[in-house]
Amino acid sequence: CSGATLQTVLENPYKPTVIKPNISELYQLLNQPLDESLESLKQAVSQPLFEGIEWIIVSLGAQGAFAKHNNTFYRVNIPTISVLNPVGSGDSTVAGITSAIINHENDHDLLKKANTLGMLNAQEAQTGYVNLNNYDDLFNQIEVLEV
Repeated sequence: CSGATLQTVLENPYKPTVIKPNISELYQLLNQPLDESLESLKQAVSQPLFEGIEWIIVSLGAQGAFAKHNNTFYRVNIPTISVLNPVGSGDSTVAGITSAIINHENDHDLLKKANTLGMLNAQEAQTGYVNLNNYDDLFNQIEVLEV
C-alpha cells in the first residue's frame, strides 16, 4: 500500500515487518522534499513514524535501493537494464523480500533477490512475469554495501 493507506498503517501501534516505499512515497509520508543523499535517506527512515519496522526498503528506481534492517543501513547498486514494462516490479520485489524472509536468507541475499526479481519483471512486456533464466546473471551483478 502507499499514500494515505500506508500513513494509516504506520500510525497504528501494530507495525508491519516490512515496508517498501519508493523514494517519492517515502518523502511524501514525511512531507519533505526529495533528497537521495545517504545521510538524508538514513535520517528519513530513522523517523519515529517508522519505529518498530524491521525492514524498510526504499526503491530508487534505476539507481537501485536503500534499506534499513533494524539498525543497519544498506545501499543497493544495480546494473543498467533494458526496461520493457516496469508495472509490477514493486510487487515482484516484495515477492523476493517475502521469499528471502521465509527462507531465512541473510540481509545481502534478501536485498539481491528482491532487486533481481524487480528487474526481471521490468525486462518483460507482460506485467508480473519474470524469466528466471536470467536470475543468476542479474543477482551476481548487484552490489550491496553496508553504509
